Formats: sequence, C-alpha cells, structure tokens
Amino acid sequence: MGLRWKIALALATISFVATAAVGVIGYRSTSARLLEEIDRSMQTATAQLVGQTFGGRVEVPNRALLDVYSVRVLDRSGDIVGSSFDKELPVDDKAKGLIGTPRTIDRATVDIEGENYRVHTLGLGGGAVQVARSLEEVDAVLDDLRRRTALLVVLVAIGAAAVGSLIAGTVAAPLRRLTRAAETVEESGRLDVDVPGTGTDEVGRLGAAFRSMLGALGQSRAEQQRLVQDAGHELRTPLTSLRTNLSVLRRHDDLPDDMRQQVLDDLDDEVGELTELVNELVAVASGDLSDQPPEPVALGELAAEVAQRVGRRRDRVVEVEVRADVTVVVPRAALDRAITNLVDNACKFDASGGQIDVVVDGAELVVADRGPGVPDGERERIFDRFHRSEMARTMPGSGLGLAIVREFVEAQGGTVFAHQRVGGGAEIGFRLGP
Repeated sequence: MGLRWKIALALATISFVATAAVGVIGYRSTSARLLEEIDRSMQTATAQLVGQTFGGRVEVPNRALLDVYSVRVLDRSGDIVGSSFDKELPVDDKAKGLIGTPRTIDRATVDIEGENYRVHTLGLGGGAVQVARSLEEVDAVLDDLRRRTALLVVLVAIGAAAVGSLIAGTVAAPLRRLTRAAETVEESGRLDVDVPGTGTDEVGRLGAAFRSMLGALGQSRAEQQRLVQDAGHELRTPLTSLRTNLSVLRRHDDLPDDMRQQVLDDLDDEVGELTELVNELVAVASGDLSDQPPEPVALGELAAEVAQRVGRRRDRVVEVEVRADVTVVVPRAALDRAITNLVDNACKFDASGGQIDVVVDGAELVVADRGPGVPDGERERIFDRFHRSEMARTMPGSGLGLAIVREFVEAQGGTVFAHQRVGGGAEIGFRLGP
C-alpha cells in the first residue's frame, strides 16, 4: 500500500472513530435527557393525580384529565382495582413491594407488546398507583438521531479520506520525485541529476540532504579519478626506469662491475621510490589513518620521538624545541605520519646536510630546513596531491606526503601553512584546532 493510501486510510479511521465516539456520547446524553424530562413530567402528573382523592381513595381519572398518561390503581393485595392502561401489564414483585409504603417510588422502562413505556409506581398507605407513558415519540427521536449520526460518521470518514488523499498527494509528490531521482542515479550511475525539494520542512530538508549527498559523492568520485590518474602518471616514471635498467642488464652480460653496480643501485632506488609511492597511495586511498579513534597525545613528546626516528634513518640532526607543550586529542598514528612526512620532506629538500629544526608551540608545529625554500606561487599548491615544483621534479618522492599532512590537519579542524625561513630555507607546519 502506497503512502498516499496509508495517510488517507489513517485519517479516515481517526475521523470515523472520533465521530462515532462523539455520536455515541451525544446519543446517550440525549437519551438520558429525554428520559429525565419524561420522568419530571410524570412525577408532576402523579403528584396531581394523588392529590385528587375521592373518599380517601385514588380514583382512575378519565383520559381527558391526564391525556398522555395511563393510570392503574392497586389495592393492598396487589390486585388491580382500576386501570386506564390500553395494554395489559403484569404487576411484578417490585411494584407489589411498594404497597403500603407511602412516598416511595419506582421508575422503570418496560416493553409492553413491542412498545416501550415509562412506568412510575408510587406506594400508598392502602395500595399503590402506577402511571405509564408511551416512549414512542422518544424512541422515534432517538432512532432518527441514530440514523443521522451513522450518516454523519460515514460522510465525515469519506471526507477525511478525501482530504487525507489530497494532503498525502501533496506530501508524496516530492517524495516520488526524489525516488525517481534515486532510481536514475542507480540505473545510470550519474550523480548530476536534478533533485527536487526546497524549503525548510522535512521534505525540503530531505531534498537538500540528498543533493548534498550527491555532491559529496560526486566530489569523492572526482577525487578518486584524479588520484588514479595522478597515481598512474607518477608510477610511469619509476616503472619505465626499472624496465630500462632491467633491459640493460639482460642485453649486456659483460658490463663492467662498476657500471653493473650503478645499474643495481638505480634499481634499488627506483624500487624504494616505488614502494614509498605505493605506501602513500594506500594511506590516502584506504583512509585507515583517519578511521582510527582519537586519543590524548602530548604533541611535544611525539615530535621528539619522530625526530629521533627520522634523524636516525636519514642520518641527519633533527632538533626539537618545545616552547609550550599541549595534549591534543587526535588519532595518534595519523599525527605521527603527519609529523614524519614534514620532517622527511625537510630532509629531502635540504641538501646542505645541516640541522632540521622542529618547533612546538602549543598546538602549532613548524619544521624548518635550510634548503631552497618555497616560491611564493607554490606555497598553497605544495599541499596538493602529486604536485611538484620545478626544482623537485628530479627528486625522489611520491608527491603525497604534504597532501596527507593537510588532509589529516583539516580533518581535525586545523590549518597548514608554508613560509620562507629567515636566512634561507622553508618553514612548513600546521596548527591544530580552530
């Protein structure tokens, strides 16, 4: 069952139940009120009748005196001594129980030959008197009220179903368009489909969220395609060099030892560069680092560990200055990778063999080298994937190190920066937090 019919059925059901409940309450109230008025008029008539005694005994009046009422008088033994009842009504035990008990009264509704009567029995010292009135008019009014109520319940339910259908159609129309848009995406794979839904209501917010989702997916797909294309471009260079060197080894078995060793060293360098590139690609594509849970990390202590490790591997002096240490809550492995990439980048571009400086000042970390520095036009682009300046095209590397730094830092709400170092070289770092 579609949403439109569900809403229509729900509104019809609610309206039916509510209208029926109001009808039942109104019917019962009307019935009680009518019966109350009948009892009040009969009580007045009974008092009038009892007030007219003849020789100390209640006489049955003629119908002209009490036009709409029937009267019956009982003696001490419960026998009928006078009656103007049109129909036979047996004297029950309850009526007999009131004989000889003055000022006691019993009210009852009885069925006499298929017609309802309201009967008042009033106890007297020497017997009892019964006054009856037909409820034919009351029953006719109540029957008409029942029919009208039933008709009203049906009409209200039908009207509610129609209104519900209209409302559901208005609500479901944009949902159907959203469904068609989702089906188009599924069938065609396109993410640039027109997504309906505007405004601040739930449907409008759903449309806006759907558009944002498609935009994020489109951006992710574009970045994925660019990553694959850039990775393919970067892989060609080491693979071509490997193929060339292997071809040289195959064709020249009599190479001098020094030339053979040079070729082998080139192969080793190319394999190392290829390995580094593949590792960086896996880190970027898999998102493993960003998926790790955050934990408290002392930035100064971690920077010192990284400096010692990279300095030992690179055979360089990496000095850490902690001006103000803070504890940041971030994925530790991702922060370690970011600092390592910055220090590795400084070691690669600083060919002087001099000291690499790492300064930690609160949530800010800066790595300074004494290399050629960063040209003004390159300071923003060096954090792009696979970007290489003119001077870096001949250097080994994946071109992803600083991109990984930026992705991590921006995921933590921070910023990256690059400046010229006073005295020559570059200062590249990041600031965590706002």
